[in-house]
Amino acid sequence: MAEQVAVLRRPAYVWLPLTGAIVAHAFAFVLMGPVDEPAGALMLGGLALFFWALGWDSAVRSTADRVSVTHFLVTSTVAWGDVLHVAANGCLHIALRDGRSLTSVGFGSSLVGTFTGYPTHRRAVQLLEETHRAAPETRQVRGPAQIDTRFEWRRLLGALATVYGPLLIVWALPL
Repeated sequence: MAEQVAVLRRPAYVWLPLTGAIVAHAFAFVLMGPVDEPAGALMLGGLALFFWALGWDSAVRSTADRVSVTHFLVTSTVAWGDVLHVAANGCLHIALRDGRSLTSVGFGSSLVGTFTGYPTHRRAVQLLEETHRAAPETRQVRGPAQIDTRFEWRRLLGALATVYGPLLIVWALPL
């Protein structure tokens, strides 16, 4: 049976950068094809990758036994047993039992959120708190919380192939 993974993203924080990524990629195609400016197209492809990493890849993922926070292709994972509590103190804040914390770029603080009370943060906090309460009890471990940090190179390779593959094909094909 596959492990159930809940992925949390703020809708506006996803769609605005993804729209920028699509527009940058479309302009990259124009520069690579009819305009024949490969350097500019490759730079716009890089901008599309940046927007994708900022909006779509930056997320909070949780399972029954752990929670992960991804920032720009770097994922920090911690077991629920190392989590003290989850709160929305201006930003989504996952407090660890050793005093450290995990925060999310996607669920960061904002001026609009200050005035509206962060409704998207409240929903994410509620879901994470429910998962934290339902997590299996783990033995009390002394010392620092175990944070597994890794670079998501496979997702980066997939994104590079998705963005630059079609651009290079357009560049290689004579028009």
